[in-house]
Amino acid sequence: MKRKFAVIGLGRFGSTIALELARLGNEVLGVDANRRRVDEVADHITHAAVADGEDEKALRELDIASYDAVIVAIGENIEANVLCSLVVKGLGVKQVWAKAVSHNHHRILAKLGVNRVIQPEFEMGQRVAQALNYPMVLDYIHLGHDQYVVEIRATERVAGKTVGELDLQGRLSLRLLLVKRNREALAPPPEDWLVQEEDQFLLVGSLANLRLLALEL
Repeated sequence: MKRKFAVIGLGRFGSTIALELARLGNEVLGVDANRRRVDEVADHITHAAVADGEDEKALRELDIASYDAVIVAIGENIEANVLCSLVVKGLGVKQVWAKAVSHNHHRILAKLGVNRVIQPEFEMGQRVAQALNYPMVLDYIHLGHDQYVVEIRATERVAGKTVGELDLQGRLSLRLLLVKRNREALAPPPEDWLVQEEDQFLLVGSLANLRLLALEL
């Protein structure tokens, strides 16, 4: 079953979301007050409309409340972003995601009840810094409450050891979910699994303990 998404604000950030959601097979409505931006994506998404995101009447006519989620991607005008988020919430949309450009903007959107506030530059900056500082970390997901799922590449320093010898759970309270090697994956791997360089570990645990492991690798 197709899901329905509406993206309001079709700048670089919003148009990227709209096009990717459409590529993934979803029904997508793109909305922007700038006709040129609308025309650029119109042939690649389900519906496209020239409308002001602050205009409650226009959004009501677009039946915005029928969409599974609405992404407020207006970035250049904080006031327009906030007012659009307020209107969308007021129309009864259950899932509202909105872009923020500053910490205070983030706080305002959170107070309005926006379900997910996104700060693309801040979040990407964090990821770049983490990638530079911990080059063995391939990817990570924050689960909240200081718990992370992290994908880590094994280096030559641990190659030749068994999973049991690493003692990840006993020493660092980390749970090893699986090990990937080429196209093979073991979930969870046995204690006598012999680690090779470039093996990929999927682990869950606290940030502090994951950092300790990164130093060992």
